[in-house]
Amino acid sequence: MSEQIASVLFWLIILVPVGVFTRQIQQVRRGTRRKFKGAILFFSYSILPVLTYGLVFLVLLGVEELTRLSLITEGFARTFPLVIGIGLAEVLLLTVIFSIAAWLLRTPGNAP
Repeated sequence: MSEQIASVLFWLIILVPVGVFTRQIQQVRRGTRRKFKGAILFFSYSILPVLTYGLVFLVLLGVEELTRLSLITEGFARTFPLVIGIGLAEVLLLTVIFSIAAWLLRTPGNAP
């Protein structure tokens, strides 16, 4: 069961930032969101799946320690640092890209 949770959360780690990027860039383009606030919200919303993945792992690890039932497979445990690293790298890279894209956008407030 933990492998199924891990695979679903991994895809959320990959896909959620792309959707959030699209939504926030549209709001910045329309002028309903300031550029800096859009970048902060983008980072905040994009990091949530990574934090959720880490929290699920720690909860399963805690339940395993308390009940002595093996809930975490060896494969799940071995991929944990890799998935967290990929997720953090993606969020940081997309935040930089979002900031640059928002900075270059012409919004209704600064159009010539």
